[in-house]
Amino acid sequence: MDLKDKILNRKQAAEDYLRNKRTLWTEYENILHGYLSDDISGKAKSQMFDPKLPTIALDRSARVMAQLPTGKVRGISKNDLGTEKLMNLIVDKYIIPNANAQFDFLTKLRMMNLYSNIYGNFFALVDWEAKREDGYTGPDMWLIPIRNVFPQVGAVSLEDSDYIIIRSWKPYSYFEGLEGNKEYKNIKEILVKLKDKNGSKGERPTTDKTAREIQEFADESAAKNAGYFEVLSMYEKDKWYDFCTDAQLCFREQKNPHENGELPVVNKYSIPLMDDFMGMGDFERGKAMQYGINSLWNLYLDAVKISIFPPTLVNEDNVSDMSSIKWSAAAKWLMKNNAGTPGTSGASVLNLTPQGTSTFNQVYGTMNASLLPIPQPQKHKIQASVKHHRL
Repeated sequence: MDLKDKILNRKQAAEDYLRNKRTLWTEYENILHGYLSDDISGKAKSQMFDPKLPTIALDRSARVMAQLPTGKVRGISKNDLGTEKLMNLIVDKYIIPNANAQFDFLTKLRMMNLYSNIYGNFFALVDWEAKREDGYTGPDMWLIPIRNVFPQVGAVSLEDSDYIIIRSWKPYSYFEGLEGNKEYKNIKEILVKLKDKNGSKGERPTTDKTAREIQEFADESAAKNAGYFEVLSMYEKDKWYDFCTDAQLCFREQKNPHENGELPVVNKYSIPLMDDFMGMGDFERGKAMQYGINSLWNLYLDAVKISIFPPTLVNEDNVSDMSSIKWSAAAKWLMKNNAGTPGTSGASVLNLTPQGTSTFNQVYGTMNASLLPIPQPQKHKIQASVKHHRL
């Protein structure tokens, strides 16, 4: 099997493995962004969304990542004290302030925590940034959208994997900038094949788009040479490959530059599972109850509207002019004889029972309580015992 077939077959196997997951990711994103997905709320007129589950996830990510993680490099002997201080200065004063690809470093950590609670896990690429425009050369971290990750089928975790495929989207100018670089190959052939294409990013299926892209943005359309093209980067522990799908050509093949025998991708789990590479998140656990809260709100508010403006029963045989039947203050309805007086069959208000709406507070309180995090009273005792052990 040649390299092209290996990359495409591995990607297809991962797509088949994650086919059902992609539908669930869209549901979880709908919850995050406040789009109603449950059947009952979709039929209600109120269209209210109670952001209970998203608020819990946002609050948790803000508290867990309220500040940058603390930690210091420690030397193993007195001869390392100078190197220890220098390395701590480099990390605190140079790397962390400049590791700001996409977002600043603290924001990226907060986003990893948030999205792992949504999807179950979340990935980031950790690599070396060289010769950036602002002069920074050093390690950095790039967040990877969940739909651009294609894991090894059969592996139970990233640490258990021999490879992982990451998708990115590159403009035509990206390949133009690689022309003449000896580290890359087939660039001229790729430029020729992409020259008259619009880019495959705008032709993605709905399953490859986020809920926000589907709801808020129009379909992408690009002129020739102005679109974005699919690039698959397959990382193995000893070798890395870059493949342009639109041109069907591999344009880089190199040994792992870090020479550490590890994949350059990190993963943050919410709840790891033994039988699911992607794990389980809080949105999966709380989705049914979130749908129930939304349905409860919409049913209740629709019932309130009906109780304030109850349906009126009109017997058209006892109405002189049907066009006079309008619901407004001081309206004059034209009836035959005394048909509109109380006790007659001209018009009457439908009697409604308040039994359903009277239980709202009780049901809403129970649903809210089921979504709240479980307290952990043993936490401080565990910390105390660890400190005592270290002493």
